[in-house]
Amino acid sequence: MDAPAARLKLVAQHAQLRAHLERCSRLARRLLGGAAVHRELDAQLALLRIAFAEHNGTETAVVRALLQGSANWGAMLVDRMLEEHVAEHAAFWELLAGSAAVVAERMDDLVDELDAHMAAEERTFLSPAVLRNDVITDHARREPAA
Repeated sequence: MDAPAARLKLVAQHAQLRAHLERCSRLARRLLGGAAVHRELDAQLALLRIAFAEHNGTETAVVRALLQGSANWGAMLVDRMLEEHVAEHAAFWELLAGSAAVVAERMDDLVDELDAHMAAEERTFLSPAVLRNDVITDHARREPAA
C-alpha cells in the first residue's frame, strides 16, 4: 500500500471511530437519563471496541510497512508512534472497560480524548504533508548505506 492509500484508509477508520463514538455517546446520555438502553449501548460499545482494536493494528502495520525502507528515520518514527500509542491506547482501553453503565459515566472523557488523539494524528504523521511517498523515499535515500 502506498502512502496516500494508507492515509486514506487510516483517516477513513478515524471517521468510522468517530461515528461509533457518536452512537455510543448518544446512547450513554440516554442511559444516564434513565432510558433502558443497556443492551443497545453494550452492543454499540462492542462494535466500538472491535473498530478501535482493528484500527490500532492497521495503523501500526501500515506505518511500519511504509517506513521499512528507511531504517533510521522510519525506525525512529515507528518507535515514537508505538511509545506514544502504548500509553494512550491503554488509557482508552481503560475508559472502554466495564459495563454499559460504567462506560456511560466516562463516555464524555472517552469521546474528548479519542477525538483529540485522532485529530493530533491527522495533523502530524497522517498529514498529507508528511505521509507521502516522496517524503518517505527522500528520507530513505538520505540515510547512509549500511
